[in-house]
Amino acid sequence: MARNTPPAKITIGEGGTDARPGPGQISPGISHDEAIHSAASTDQLLESTDTNLRNIKRQLSTDEQSIVAQIHDYITQSRQATKDGDLVRAHNLALKAHLLSDDLAKQR
Repeated sequence: MARNTPPAKITIGEGGTDARPGPGQISPGISHDEAIHSAASTDQLLESTDTNLRNIKRQLSTDEQSIVAQIHDYITQSRQATKDGDLVRAHNLALKAHLLSDDLAKQR
């Protein structure tokens, strides 16, 4: 019979620790199939974001130019997170970029 033993206590010092997976690892807690789906979904979001930005033909205000800069920053961070194997973070950043680009593209 298995004994009920509590999990080992983990103490994190001041400043914490970097819990992200290393290169080549998938994000913890997701299966291989989920990782493949997440990566494909992330790529699709980034492509759609790029299309949204390319289709904006009007002059952008200073605020809108700032939003475009933020979108590009999210795209860069998403791609880096993908390289780092942090697929959940990559997807979240790609989604943020896409939502911002979608709003910007809908404005006239």
